[in-house]
Amino acid sequence: MNRSIRNRILNSLVLIVGMTTIAFAGGGTEMALVATGTITAFFVLFIFFVIFVLNGNIDALVRFFRALYDYIVPAPEEEAPDLGHDFDGIRELDNRIPPWFNYLFAVTVLFAVIYALDYHVLGTSPLPTEEYNQEVAAADLMRRLRIASEGEIDEATLAVLTDDASLKAGAERYEKYCVSCHGAKGEGLVGPNLTDAYWVHGGSVKDVYATIKNGVPAKGMISWKLVFTPKEMQQISSYILGMQGTNPPGGKKPEGELYAAPKPTASEKAGTGASI
Repeated sequence: MNRSIRNRILNSLVLIVGMTTIAFAGGGTEMALVATGTITAFFVLFIFFVIFVLNGNIDALVRFFRALYDYIVPAPEEEAPDLGHDFDGIRELDNRIPPWFNYLFAVTVLFAVIYALDYHVLGTSPLPTEEYNQEVAAADLMRRLRIASEGEIDEATLAVLTDDASLKAGAERYEKYCVSCHGAKGEGLVGPNLTDAYWVHGGSVKDVYATIKNGVPAKGMISWKLVFTPKEMQQISSYILGMQGTNPPGGKKPEGELYAAPKPTASEKAGTGASI
């Protein structure tokens, strides 16, 4: 085959590999990795085809694969050389590496090539830091959209929500995120008991809301303001305050100071909350 024609074919193939991989990258990291691996395998086979088949070196290709096979899969009748070391009748032999180990090694080398092409050469898949930043940005955007759809909360006039929908939503999030520290019934585990009248950081709805929002880093409680919207934190706070006086079995001893709740205002009795 003419060298210029062969070079054009190879250059076109490289361009196709790059463009196709970029097109698959829209489907996510996994899709891009699979696409890159598949196209790379095709690319390698095509190179063998151009070098050996089109140039009439089929015999050389057969010898190459035969030698590769003989290296990976030793002949059954092959006897391992004796290294001449004898320990209590146990001889040391120079055994060939097991075939399965060679297969595994070949797979790791192929994966390394695919990984390097995908992440560091073509750049179709994001590196871990970039992927993390993208996920954080996406989560922050979704949170902003949820806040916009729910409306802002006036924390100065925050009130306990008593409607069934709000308490159900608060219960679902409590069971998903708070149970591991405070127990399924608020009895307290790592965190304090939420069912008694004693509170470490205050027992009003504003105090509970602020604790959820800002967290308690010194005690291992994270700030949840990047996870929940203000409305969701108000729902969780309302659900937690609804546990008061339930006294579940196995509850932790009181912690903090006794909190005496003030008499509810008219808006709190109505259960309208402070959403605007």
